[in-house]
Amino acid sequence: MAKRVAEEMGVDLSTKVGYSIRFEDCTSKETIIKYMTDGVLLRESLIDAELNQYSAIVMDEAHERSLNTDVLFGILKKVAQKRRDIKIIITSATMNAERFSDFFGKVPIFTIPGRTFPV
Repeated sequence: MAKRVAEEMGVDLSTKVGYSIRFEDCTSKETIIKYMTDGVLLRESLIDAELNQYSAIVMDEAHERSLNTDVLFGILKKVAQKRRDIKIIITSATMNAERFSDFFGKVPIFTIPGRTFPV
């Protein structure tokens, strides 16, 4: 994903767009969009509990829950309570949006209609 976004932005990977996975960090000081696994974000939260280096965090495919993502939801809830400047976006095509909204304090739900194609 990071490679594709870097190409579309016309930048080299690891400059403005990068990624971080277990045992591999392809970012730099100029990286402004960073893709990472839930495990990497969880590890970063141990170093910086308020995730101060980020202004927005997108958790995609929230319905694919794991221990890491469930712990991250709890951490992100605390981060959002302490940092009013951070934007947390949770996406899923199939999750129970009302339950997630309630968990995060009745936050707004945005429904974006999609298209289906015959397979």
